[in-house]
Amino acid sequence: MAIVKMKRLRLVALREAQETLLLRLQSAGCVEITAGERCLADPAWAALLRRAAGTGEAKAQEKTIAAALAALKRYAPARSGLLIRRSAISEEAFLSPQAQARALDAARQIGRCARDIEGLRARAAGLAAREEALAPWTALDLPLELTQTRTAQLTYLTAPLSAPPEALEAALSQTAAAAALFPAGQDRQARYLLLICRREEQGRAMEALRPFSAAAVHFRDTAGTPGEALAAARAEGADLARARGALEAEIASFAPRRRELEIAADRARQAAARAAAGEKMLAGGAVVFLEGWTAADRLDRLEGALAELPCAWELAEPAEGETPPTLLRNPRWMQCMNMVTEMYSLPAYNGIDPNPLIFFFYIFFFGFMFADVAYGALIFAASLAASRLYRPKKTLGQMFQLGQYLGLSTLVCGLFTGGFFGNFLEVFYETFLPGTAMPGWMAAFCAGVAFSPVGAPMTALLAALGIGAVHLFTGQLIHIYMGFRDGAGLDGLLDTAPWWIVFAGIAGLALGGGPAVLAAGVLALILTQGRHAKTLPGKLLGGVGSLYGITGWLSDILSYSRLMALMLATAVIAQVFNTLGALGGRTVWGVLLFAAVFLVGHGFNIGVNLIGTYVHAARLQYLEFFSKFYKEGGVPFRPLEYDTQYVDITEEEQ
Repeated sequence: MAIVKMKRLRLVALREAQETLLLRLQSAGCVEITAGERCLADPAWAALLRRAAGTGEAKAQEKTIAAALAALKRYAPARSGLLIRRSAISEEAFLSPQAQARALDAARQIGRCARDIEGLRARAAGLAAREEALAPWTALDLPLELTQTRTAQLTYLTAPLSAPPEALEAALSQTAAAAALFPAGQDRQARYLLLICRREEQGRAMEALRPFSAAAVHFRDTAGTPGEALAAARAEGADLARARGALEAEIASFAPRRRELEIAADRARQAAARAAAGEKMLAGGAVVFLEGWTAADRLDRLEGALAELPCAWELAEPAEGETPPTLLRNPRWMQCMNMVTEMYSLPAYNGIDPNPLIFFFYIFFFGFMFADVAYGALIFAASLAASRLYRPKKTLGQMFQLGQYLGLSTLVCGLFTGGFFGNFLEVFYETFLPGTAMPGWMAAFCAGVAFSPVGAPMTALLAALGIGAVHLFTGQLIHIYMGFRDGAGLDGLLDTAPWWIVFAGIAGLALGGGPAVLAAGVLALILTQGRHAKTLPGKLLGGVGSLYGITGWLSDILSYSRLMALMLATAVIAQVFNTLGALGGRTVWGVLLFAAVFLVGHGFNIGVNLIGTYVHAARLQYLEFFSKFYKEGGVPFRPLEYDTQYVDITEEEQ
């Protein structure tokens, strides 16, 4: 349960073995390949090696399969939930090149159909625009390709509805006496007109109509009358729709191979990861060189991966000035805490793994704030079902594992505070079973075995502050431990012990004791907290200034009042919805009202407080607990490993 020690790995292999090397390293999942910039900065290395050439083939295959799955989802949708149900597959079957080739061929066929559909869709959009343009002209029985004769010019016009035809004709008569306007149609946007005039008068006629916002319309590549052209466009659109339907049906025919394509997508993603790792390697002649980090507790995996490969490699301790990546190694049952720590920041490589330290505090804080038997049972059941059915990995898997712990903690805390959908049991008996006495054990439960947050809020507040004091004291103990670990044990003690004397003195005064202990604590602070200053006045001023830190400690303690506040909020909101639901009484409509308000109200309460308690439990760790000892800024260890979305890779066939 600690930060894993890292080893610097340097490896030289034959270039022909590069793909096999990367595949074995990915299977082992214990090496992070770095970019090798440090080597290239050395002229001696740069003269021998250069950046290995990358290939876009793996990335192109990944995009092809992803596009095929997207097309299948669009044209042959399958029932799916928020989570992907993962299945197991052996590593041998997963790495099968024949299976990948078959899936890639199917993906390319789907991609061709999808591209053809998009082409047909674009043509259909053009036809739709043509139909819209032709529709107002269908009353005109005149070939649209006819635009002029030997002496006359035909112009198709649109004019706004605000321009009366009489005004248009009057303006024409003044400049082109032989010109004539013929109405062709009208809709809500404009009038559609045909202008016939002498060819030499066409310019003057258009100039006369310009003040009325009249504009010429051109029908390019259109033959026949508007009605004939419209019918032809509609017929062509119907042909396109049939062709598109056939292509969509062809895509849908690949639906039975969806799982095959999903596995192929995972294969392509792993191949792309190997290609990206290969681009970080250096090449020279017949050899390739890689530099990276490996976990010291996984050297057996590294040795197994490199066995019988034509390569030479060495391990070394991190050099001075290097920042090795951080890897937290904890028991499987505790790994869910990684997502809480990573939301803040990974610990520095020379720091301390906080997961074992915050595990019980975080889970207890969450349960203390939620504190409801029914809510806890629902959270636990939902998280357990998601974990068992979908087997999510990494952060999502950690979230559902953590959800099981949080649900159990909420359930246990609810047993001591009497929460079961708030005060549901009391409201149920009062509303639907009037005159029936609640069993003794149930009445004792509802009253709160330890305390009721609504009935005894001050007790809840004092409990929250007491829990906070224990939390902060634990943080100080860890600070002392880290001081001894790093060879500064005296500093760790002097940073904390004087404050303990001060707090003991404050507690003694509150209980009616004398000021001697408090005075001793204040003197200890003055003498020790400025010890790093170089001059005696500086040491004294630093010590006196540290007394202001008492306000900070009081603020830290009061921060834990949010434990009581969230507990009270959860209980009160639940009670409000129970009361609203009971307003209908014992009637049939009253029962229906109660059921509706119960489901909606408690669903809302769980959703809102699930977020609030999660955030505030984390906040108390980040701001109050971590500030006492935590060194942040770690760089995550990102080895080349299998990172699949749809399958779990196993060593043997399942």
